[in-house]
Amino acid sequence: MTKELYLSIAALFFLSLLIAAQSGERPTYSVVHTSAQIEIDGSPNEPAWKSAQLIEYFVDNFTGEKRGPETEARILYDDNFLYFAFECKDDNLWATFRNRDEHLWTEEVVEVFLQADPNHPNYIELEVNPLNTMLDIYLLDIRKPLKYESWNSADLKWAVALDGNVDGKPGDRGWSCEIALPFDDVVTAPNIPPRPGDRWRMNLYRVEEKPEPQSLTWAPTLQRDFHVPSKFGDIIFEKKGN
Repeated sequence: MTKELYLSIAALFFLSLLIAAQSGERPTYSVVHTSAQIEIDGSPNEPAWKSAQLIEYFVDNFTGEKRGPETEARILYDDNFLYFAFECKDDNLWATFRNRDEHLWTEEVVEVFLQADPNHPNYIELEVNPLNTMLDIYLLDIRKPLKYESWNSADLKWAVALDGNVDGKPGDRGWSCEIALPFDDVVTAPNIPPRPGDRWRMNLYRVEEKPEPQSLTWAPTLQRDFHVPSKFGDIIFEKKGN
């Protein structure tokens, strides 16, 4: 394949993604069940992660166009937890918040938004920065959270792994993050644990500030707002046995 043909195919592929995003079509992700032990150490390198579907690109949340540093994600579940893994290329790691429930979204983070039942307005938001600081929020409705300090998941697990220094200076290579959300926190879910075929809504985001501000996502809301559950993608839980 010539370089010109490859570039043309790639351009058509990303154009189709943009058209789908702007038409309101939500992406879908099949979540594989695992019986393997997942160690939450920030590095998603257990064999079980290889069985998970790869989200291999994030797009601009406002335009739906592919841009920004490379971001990949995977999701797994077992009987107790829903697992998320992010791998982020980043040549300038930066964050300053070290205390739980600070306003992490104003710096650099990865984020998970999860709505287990679209018939209920409640949803959960999780954010982790490169300093391994967590912001966990339970929202009763769009932008109507419980006070951040009043709801902290007791059994939530998370960790990051760094390839660089979190100092706002160039020369880094990236960072990765793992999160394990206990199903017991997802109180609006029709079934706990989820049954095969259950469908939830979810979105994944990445916010960057250095060297330039960027808001990246799996399912673009096409607004300057992350809190648009109607635009979230769908996750479907696969049968057990993996």
